[in-house]
Amino acid sequence: MRLRIAVIAGLVVVGLAACDRNTPQESQRERDQTRDQTSDERMRQAGRSAYDAAQKAQDAAQELSRQVERAGKEARQGWDDAKREHDQQPKKQ
Repeated sequence: MRLRIAVIAGLVVVGLAACDRNTPQESQRERDQTRDQTSDERMRQAGRSAYDAAQKAQDAAQELSRQVERAGKEARQGWDDAKREHDQQPKKQ
């Protein structure tokens, strides 16, 4: 959604700059500034997106860690249950 707004804002800025009837040197300078600003906005948005993705990956890794820990505890309980049952069985001679 933010990317869409940034693109639309960039297009509006470029459109307004194109409508301005300045000298060729001033026009070129303004186009360069607009292009630089649009590029900066895109880089900031890319940085924000990368940060959001990293946060989501960190959250997913933490949840996976909790799931693995729970699975380990369940496996250990299963092992202990089986050992207890085995120890309670009468021994054959």
